[in-house]
Amino acid sequence: MDFRKQPSNTLRMDVNTGGNFTGGPAEAVVELSAAEALAGVTKAVAVPPDGTPVLLYFPPGAHDGAVLNVGLPWTDPATGAATTRNVSVTIRVLPAGPFPQFGPPPPAPAHPGFAAPAQPRFGTRTRVIAVVVGVVLVGGICLVPTLFRGSDAATGNRVSGGTTTTQPVQEATPTPTPPPLDAKAFQLALDEANSQLTAGLATLRKATTPRTVGAAADDLAETARSQASTLSTLTVPAEATAAHSDLVSALFFLEEALTAVSGSAGDRSVCTGVSATAALSRAGAAADLRTAVTALGAADPAAKYRFGSFLPAVTKDQKRRKTNGSYLTRTTGGSGQLSTDNGNAEDTVIKLVKSGSKKPAVAVYVRGKKKVTTGRIKDGTYQIYLASGTDWDGKRFTRNCGFSKFDSSFKFTTTSRQYTIWRISLKVRAGGNATSTDVDPDAFPN
Repeated sequence: MDFRKQPSNTLRMDVNTGGNFTGGPAEAVVELSAAEALAGVTKAVAVPPDGTPVLLYFPPGAHDGAVLNVGLPWTDPATGAATTRNVSVTIRVLPAGPFPQFGPPPPAPAHPGFAAPAQPRFGTRTRVIAVVVGVVLVGGICLVPTLFRGSDAATGNRVSGGTTTTQPVQEATPTPTPPPLDAKAFQLALDEANSQLTAGLATLRKATTPRTVGAAADDLAETARSQASTLSTLTVPAEATAAHSDLVSALFFLEEALTAVSGSAGDRSVCTGVSATAALSRAGAAADLRTAVTALGAADPAAKYRFGSFLPAVTKDQKRRKTNGSYLTRTTGGSGQLSTDNGNAEDTVIKLVKSGSKKPAVAVYVRGKKKVTTGRIKDGTYQIYLASGTDWDGKRFTRNCGFSKFDSSFKFTTTSRQYTIWRISLKVRAGGNATSTDVDPDAFPN
């Protein structure tokens, strides 16, 4: 998103594409103070046709007459179809300084504004705030300190040829603090943040491999960060100020907790969305967020602010297991046998995949430190895959998961006088005659 110079004096930007926007007249107008235009600000803007307030971010360097083209979700009342429509918003930058502008005064802003975030009480996360010093806009003229030879900087007296002339010193008028949001507008902002976080957590819950868990956790961490940043700009009702500050801090810490969950998916200590969500539910950041949500709800008994429906309840890790020797998949038709000795502590699922196929012909559950013999294996050449871990959810292990395969293939043959028996040991030992290779969990046969 950047500003580009246009042939006319009007400066425009297109949020959707980053390119130039040309079109009809603006559908909404927002007024910014000179300080807000210089530093950037988030404002609630009423958009047509129903005046719904929408939070919009105006980046630093906005100019009077700039037009922001915003793509907003919209439901067609005739068809009920969900789509997107563009709304153009004209920026009006109010002059700064002690001198009144010509003509009638501008109308008061239709919507409450936003201010810099309050200092959080929860932690030490650093925030950087841009500050502009020494520039005063008066009547459309930029006044900056000018250094003259032989000048008196303190009084503004200029010495020239032995005589002294006095220059009037202009003082900046502080930008007034914008009024706080009312309870309804504040709840609207909370609902939007809660909706975004709810969608992200639903995606995390559905993840079925370490890779998809890590990606979903990273995305949710970014959502937590962006929503915390957006909420931190709000000027909230006075009764909710302290609870709001704690809520913002807790969301920033939730981002860090989700980054840790992503790391756990990387080392495969969590392997599915269910185990990742359970780990998140026990994080200290989740406890802080529950505390902040409770305090926010109690801040104003009349408003009863609501937030945090996405947050999972504290969940203990499970340790579900199948009975030793249970078949998950089995195709019979031969006399071949596979004898498996699982000398490891972890439970393992053995999968026999016939050459040319992607589906296992046989899948059998072998508990840690147990043995299983699988019979009636159909003739053919098979690759043997191994999935190990903790907590079998019926399809996969949810924690401490490992995926591998034997490098050698296994051929089963039946004749009228003999049949093939293979014996394998899963515990690594010196002198063993079989090697194995790790397998990408997303490529593991299911």
